[in-house]
Amino acid sequence: MIMTKIKESEWSVNYLDIQNLEYKQLKCELCSCLEWRGENRAYVCFEKNSFEFQRNHVVYNIEISVRKIEKCIVIKSQVPVQFERLYLYLGDVRRYEYLFDGAFYTMSKCLADGNEVTETIKSVELGYFQSARSKHKIPLELNDREYKKFFLKWIKLQNEFGIINQMNLFASCINRLTADVRISMLIECYEALGKTLEKLHLLTVIPEQNSSRQVNCPNCGCIYSISIRGKKTLACYVYAIIEKYGKPIFNTEFRRRKSLIGHIIKTRNKVFHVNAKQRKVLKGGQCGFYAVKLDWLFRYIIWILMGYNQDKLDDLVSKEVVKFESEFSQLIY
Repeated sequence: MIMTKIKESEWSVNYLDIQNLEYKQLKCELCSCLEWRGENRAYVCFEKNSFEFQRNHVVYNIEISVRKIEKCIVIKSQVPVQFERLYLYLGDVRRYEYLFDGAFYTMSKCLADGNEVTETIKSVELGYFQSARSKHKIPLELNDREYKKFFLKWIKLQNEFGIINQMNLFASCINRLTADVRISMLIECYEALGKTLEKLHLLTVIPEQNSSRQVNCPNCGCIYSISIRGKKTLACYVYAIIEKYGKPIFNTEFRRRKSLIGHIIKTRNKVFHVNAKQRKVLKGGQCGFYAVKLDWLFRYIIWILMGYNQDKLDDLVSKEVVKFESEFSQLIY
């Protein structure tokens, strides 16, 4: 029995090595068409967008269509390019579509110039792409010209946000995370996001109040006061972000936003500091509920930064949030 388990383990490692080797070979092969299909059974819709753009003197044509539960993305290049280039653009499109959907579609098929490469791609696919959760949409209706305009802005912006966006996607989408871990990872993104917005002069963050402490002089024994300058903490950044951008998503809790932020951060402290005695934390269901809201807020801010009309965005997001709250009213803080 032990020998069988060892052999199965060795087989798994060898299988993964073979799959990774296959991708290393595949990524350098010349290709002019990548067709990807995925499913999300939690939502049914019909959508279609197509556009083309040019990079390094090569024209790329992208078509995205959704029929019922299946999404199809086809990327074609005017001349053959390395497969990895098309695959990287596929990731860009899927992350861009996430800004609308708030959920991914799990891959069911992937073809390179008509040849199936599904299993090879699965071996290198990031964890957040492998989930198909319920959608929490920002239902923008863009024509092809607008879709292209925001996509090109998104490519630039996701590079600038880098690990912040990646962390948000892993926290929101990776499978089998508990709700308290999920919200702890999400709230952690907001300090980095706040610092980025602050550097861009888009956010004013007020530090904590100055304080002081009494100390004894080791020489004369006299007691004197030392002033301690207030720092900009995680709570300061989260409060500033919700104050400026959070009204459409946190309208119901807006009057008690400071208390809610405190409970979220204490939940994060309980998880990341491994402190089972931490008090004033969110309950399990509330963690999941506010994890969705924090992800919504992140995507909302992205659309604002890309220049989408804020009044229209506020109206669309508010309606979606109201529907979400009516479904889970018992979880509202």
